[in-house]
Amino acid sequence: MASLPSIRRSLTTLASRAANQAPAHVAPRSAAAIFNRECLSKRTFGTSGLPGQSRARFGAGALSDVQRQSQFKQSIRRKSDNGEPLRQWGFEDINAALPTDPNAASPPATPQKNLILVDVREPAELNSTGIIPSAVSVPLASQPDAFFLTPDEFETRFGYPKPGAEEDQTQEIVFYCKAGVRARAAAQLAVQAGYDPAKLGVYDGSWLDWVDHEGKVERWEGPDYD
Repeated sequence: MASLPSIRRSLTTLASRAANQAPAHVAPRSAAAIFNRECLSKRTFGTSGLPGQSRARFGAGALSDVQRQSQFKQSIRRKSDNGEPLRQWGFEDINAALPTDPNAASPPATPQKNLILVDVREPAELNSTGIIPSAVSVPLASQPDAFFLTPDEFETRFGYPKPGAEEDQTQEIVFYCKAGVRARAAAQLAVQAGYDPAKLGVYDGSWLDWVDHEGKVERWEGPDYD
């Protein structure tokens, strides 16, 4: 039978071993608790930061969209789909190409010799402002398929020959609108419809530039194309 001192020494040894081993067992739990606290802290921080981060990401995406739109518009301004340049027309170019006959009807049965001027604004705009003399009206927003129509379909709808429909057509077609944006879009549609980019042009300043230069204006009396 073990003596009392021996038993006490054994208990002391066991207690000492338990004390020495406790950190090894407690440490993982402590580490896990610290890890959880750190993760919770990060999640809390991340949650509180999400609105700002979302705004930052949204802002960056919006900026990227604006840049892409700007590049697209610049691309339309400089080139057609196949890389051919679209000629840029200014006020002097348009003014010099207008018919000299002040009584010329609009749209003319036979457009001017070297130029077909196409106004792509809507009828309501033309009724309000008038039109550049000799221009024909092909409203882009309400008639986006206009240049994809056959010559017969076009003439039935608009009441005059389709611009550039002749196989030996040598006239240049120049588009204009209010400020140039729709004119460039119309030129792109014409390219997609099979028109030769070399025979297409854009009056980039369009109606606003024409009015600023006090260009001639005539009253427009045409259908609403409803």
